[in-house]
Amino acid sequence: MEEKRADVVFVIDASDSMKPCFQQLKNSIRNFVHPFKEEGFESLRLGLLAYNAGPNNGKWVYRNTFINGDAPENMNILYGQDEEAKEALFTRSGDGFVDVDTFCTQLDKIQCCADENTPLALDCAGDFPFEPLCSTRRIIVVFTDEKMEDGVLKNEPIGDDCCELEKVMKKITNRRRATLYYFGPQCEATDMMQDYPRVHVTEVKEYKQREDGEDIWANIDFEKILATMGKNISTSVCEVVDEGEYQRAVYGQDGWDLETWGKDISGGVIDITHVTEGAVLDVSEPLQWLNAKMLWKTPIDLDIHAFYKRTNGYANHIFYQKKKDGYMELDHDAGVGDKLDSPAGNEENIRCRTLNGIERILIATKIFPQHGCFSDYKGCVQITTSNPRQPMINVNMESRKRLDWCVIAMIDNRNPEKPRVFAINQVIAYAPDVDDPRWLNYGNN
Repeated sequence: MEEKRADVVFVIDASDSMKPCFQQLKNSIRNFVHPFKEEGFESLRLGLLAYNAGPNNGKWVYRNTFINGDAPENMNILYGQDEEAKEALFTRSGDGFVDVDTFCTQLDKIQCCADENTPLALDCAGDFPFEPLCSTRRIIVVFTDEKMEDGVLKNEPIGDDCCELEKVMKKITNRRRATLYYFGPQCEATDMMQDYPRVHVTEVKEYKQREDGEDIWANIDFEKILATMGKNISTSVCEVVDEGEYQRAVYGQDGWDLETWGKDISGGVIDITHVTEGAVLDVSEPLQWLNAKMLWKTPIDLDIHAFYKRTNGYANHIFYQKKKDGYMELDHDAGVGDKLDSPAGNEENIRCRTLNGIERILIATKIFPQHGCFSDYKGCVQITTSNPRQPMINVNMESRKRLDWCVIAMIDNRNPEKPRVFAINQVIAYAPDVDDPRWLNYGNN
């Protein structure tokens, strides 16, 4: 009697525009699972590969989220030899059949941001540790709203005439004998993919073509397509063949270091002093706190100030004469002192207990013209958070103008899904107004 087992890997573009897709999938996944139960399947394992990528210090960093989380070390599991560890990439039995709740919980944790590299993600999905071909139906499902050749690859060809992607497709369909359901914009790559067996492409409107506020995924009946897909897979016949040898890691990702996958090895410092687009804070974990530290190495009395605006319109100001309120607290007034013999120099910290309810924060200090300009103080502001995955964000004090105040940095939380830190370094004559349009324009760039 034929064993009835299936391994299904959902490969989901986790770039900025894809959050509605995650919600739709979460709401409809049980429609996919139901036909397998009706057909008496002994096992249905769900795998997840949510992928995005972004630049960091001149190189691309890729972030993959699997069913067991987004630790960079998961790539070692994927390309390692430990069979028991590889099982971590699929759901285990939860309700006696498949653990849908774990799958949905992981979807909820994913932060949609940055860009994507779909060919690389598809190649990684093709290397998943599927159960033996003789007893298991293998399925890969891809959701994206950007053309295959765009994203991270927008300035690079996908090999000559998609030749590298063809290697991936040959592996998935001819060697690993997986069925591929691809939901994404029509393009040269998807035209090529449809020449391979067991490939089903459904065209999705490209995110660049959407109207303002349009939800591309709202026009797709997830409940129907997942139920139909599940029925087709559950009634299909197993491949009674040997998959043989196949090329793993077509793009060479099995040899990339963990820093490429987001591992904080080098100290995790992002200097945004001259980066106009700033840096996005990692809120994949709820932030328990955010800290702004001002450091300087010249024996001068600087004071850190935080001017902030709440979403209800209320504004406040934390500094040495008002050290705390319900949102923020200054640790101490460092004063002047003799810091020339101290490698660390002077420091003051303002800790924000939560960004919830805060629209933006200006981090500023006072300049004393009689002692030179701001760049003379050998100082900086460093932003850190409670998220261990968040690299420290550094803004050096480099203004050479002589006025009383300097706004060093701004934390813009108008979009709570991706709060951003901007380097400002602008001097002004008076205490900064948090509603000044010049600061608001940074968030609109």
